[in-house]
Amino acid sequence: MKKIKQKINDIRLQNKLVIIYVVTGLIPLIVLFVFAYCQMRNILMDRDLKSIKGTIEQSVTTVDGQIEVYDNLSNYITFNDTLSGVLSYDYKSTYEMYNQIVTTFDPMLSSLKYFHNDINRVTIYVDKAIKHDTTIAPIEEIKDRPFYNSAAESTKIQWFVDEDSRTLVSARKMSTLDQLGILGIMYIDVDYDSMMSSFTGGLEQNCGMVVLDADGKVICSSDTFENNNTRYRLNSKKLLSLIDGAEWDNDTCGNTEGYSVVKKESSVTGWTVYVYEPRKLVLRSANSMITMIVVAFVVAVAGAAAASIFTTGFITRRINKLKNSMAKVENGDFDAVINTQDKDEIGDLIHSFNSMTTQIKNLITQVYEGRISQKESEMRALRAQINPHFLYNSLSLINWKAIEYEQEDISEITLALSNYYRTSLNKGKNILSFEQELSNMQSYLKIQQIMHDNSFDVVINVSEEVMPCESLNLILQPLVENAIDHGIDLLTDRKGVITVEAKMQTDEEGKKLVCVTVSDNGVGMDKETAQNFLTVQSKGYGARNVNDRIRLYYGESYHLEVQSIPDEGTTITIKFPAKPYNTKN
Repeated sequence: MKKIKQKINDIRLQNKLVIIYVVTGLIPLIVLFVFAYCQMRNILMDRDLKSIKGTIEQSVTTVDGQIEVYDNLSNYITFNDTLSGVLSYDYKSTYEMYNQIVTTFDPMLSSLKYFHNDINRVTIYVDKAIKHDTTIAPIEEIKDRPFYNSAAESTKIQWFVDEDSRTLVSARKMSTLDQLGILGIMYIDVDYDSMMSSFTGGLEQNCGMVVLDADGKVICSSDTFENNNTRYRLNSKKLLSLIDGAEWDNDTCGNTEGYSVVKKESSVTGWTVYVYEPRKLVLRSANSMITMIVVAFVVAVAGAAAASIFTTGFITRRINKLKNSMAKVENGDFDAVINTQDKDEIGDLIHSFNSMTTQIKNLITQVYEGRISQKESEMRALRAQINPHFLYNSLSLINWKAIEYEQEDISEITLALSNYYRTSLNKGKNILSFEQELSNMQSYLKIQQIMHDNSFDVVINVSEEVMPCESLNLILQPLVENAIDHGIDLLTDRKGVITVEAKMQTDEEGKKLVCVTVSDNGVGMDKETAQNFLTVQSKGYGARNVNDRIRLYYGESYHLEVQSIPDEGTTITIKFPAKPYNTKN
């Protein structure tokens, strides 16, 4: 024992320092780099799952909105007494029947396809009916179709989807005809590819998707695997066997035989969407990080060995600096940098460490460069949720009524207004001038005043200097819609007034801002409701979406402000930078 101790004491200090540093420093470095890698891997997986979950939720919301529109159309036709009268009337001649079908029946059904391009066909199948174009057909034509028995027994709207034949149809028994003792089935054929593109179009790279109906039948499947990654593709049967009995954390299954799976069930259709992603492909982006860590580790050890030639105090002082910086990196601070002008071995080690943290930070940035576009997608998704169906359905109703009463001039005006509204969507652009945004809001208020028999007044006070400023599209309409639905419509003791004001302001830093307020003298809100108005606890999403879009586009410091007093009214204020509108935006 004494001999061993003596041999250790006889080792030169330089070599002894090298041995001590390697023994005491090598293990912490390994632990640090392994910990850093594990942390980065977990961050990659968590953020990827959140991205997939956001995409799938938006896809389901979009499809639900489309299905609800077609359900509303089906309800309108099914309970329309005019159409039922045409089909059930005892005509004296074929000419009289044909005249009623052409002048009344055909225009009403054809207008559905005009306003909704995704509809392939609208047909009413009636027992012992004549065959006329695609609008009327004898019920014998569909008695061998899979949906016939179910549709003939219930007036409830039922959707039938077949992936193999790529069909998506709605069928139901018409209650108005059923009351007259006539069997009639309302049939709407919707374009399968257009509807399912909401699921398949937003699918991220190297992911697969399967959609099941309420009975567990596969109605849509797709994937985005390419080249050598196609071996990770799962067929519907394999995916369902993997998730059978899997443990779910809410709507997420983190690791099912090497796959991460996210699901979302629609409350409208009962369909369930499953999206899966191989974990290996997600973690493949971290391979370069592993190489960099190994290289940095080798450099650190070499630098430590070279630094041992200096005095213990000099080495210890600089090693402590390095150790403190490593502790910051371990806590996730990759901006930790050691300032030094030394060019010796320890100086090289310090420079290598600085280079390592910079490379780690750059690698993280590179890995998530693809995620930067996520905010833009979220913004477009939020804009997509601002449902234009109000005007479409209003125009459709006006057009149908005009045709029903043979008011061709009103029908023409309605169709012209429909064309104007399509143009007012700004060709899909998110930016327009404030003057255009104000004009769109005024058009909306004009229709609302007509629908409400001018039961409320509108006051608009807008400064001319804000007119040429740029504005996000559709930020005023949701606010005035909210003022009408939740404020003005609930008044019983006074006439409602909506006031819209816009003027230029200057903030504390001297920057010019556009300040817009939308006020109403409605029933107002209590303090708790006002506080939750822009949060997920709110029942509506119009104002919340406007708030989210402004924050996403202009930054977190810009958002909606809500002030409300019960029984007195509500005021919503918007502030955003005053920038001149560029037509190239």
